[in-house]
Amino acid sequence: MKSFTLRVDLESDKGIKKGVPRLLDLLKKYDIKASFYLSMGGESNILEILSYRDKLKTSGKRRIRLWTLKDKLRMVLFPKDFVKENTKILKKILEEGHELGIHGWKHREWTRGLEKIDVEKTINKSIKKYELIFGKKPTSFASPGFNINKKVIDALNASNIMFISDFQGNKPKMFGKIKNIPVTILGKDKTPIIEYLVSLGKKDEEIIEIIKKEITQSNIASFYIHGMFEPRFRIKVLEEIFKFIKREKINDKRIIDY
Repeated sequence: MKSFTLRVDLESDKGIKKGVPRLLDLLKKYDIKASFYLSMGGESNILEILSYRDKLKTSGKRRIRLWTLKDKLRMVLFPKDFVKENTKILKKILEEGHELGIHGWKHREWTRGLEKIDVEKTINKSIKKYELIFGKKPTSFASPGFNINKKVIDALNASNIMFISDFQGNKPKMFGKIKNIPVTILGKDKTPIIEYLVSLGKKDEEIIEIIKKEITQSNIASFYIHGMFEPRFRIKVLEEIFKFIKREKINDKRIIDY
């Protein structure tokens, strides 16, 4: 049976504060459950920014500029722990029946410096903080930037993570005890499909039709968004896609439902 999965990566304070509430309201309206992935360490401080300056090695660079100079200065000078600051909003994700997994500790260190960090320690402290805040163990993980290797897989298996969403393909695949649910609808260089099409100058109507066609052609129709962009600037695009999912009677699934 054809299925639809929405993955939502949360890696910014503004994305959680301004994007998540709008998205949750829309998901509730259409009775769709989604999979959210949260970077547990918050924003990078100045030393981390200087330490991890390498170019992204996996998913493509963001083509749309979302940060003002003021935003950037604030993040550099006064980095936030957006997990602790937004616990009420984040807990609502779980309360409304969605999945909330882990998206690394800090996004920048993972995408630009995976070889430099202690992967096992990073995953374990992410899990401990998750348990402390949400009162339960996470069961799923999505690597920032799709940046994953054998060391990460081994550490996730040792930590009893059961699901990931990192490797491409057209069906679930096992990696030890872990099941990978692929993201099947992507832009160039593994960028989020809506954001990518916007960067090409596509109009909303064109974007909706392109994604509808992709969904129709996929047994697992799975794409990802960020709290920072799509729920804030393309909520109508998401709504039309959700309408299509319901009209076509496509089964919506969280990643942990496969």
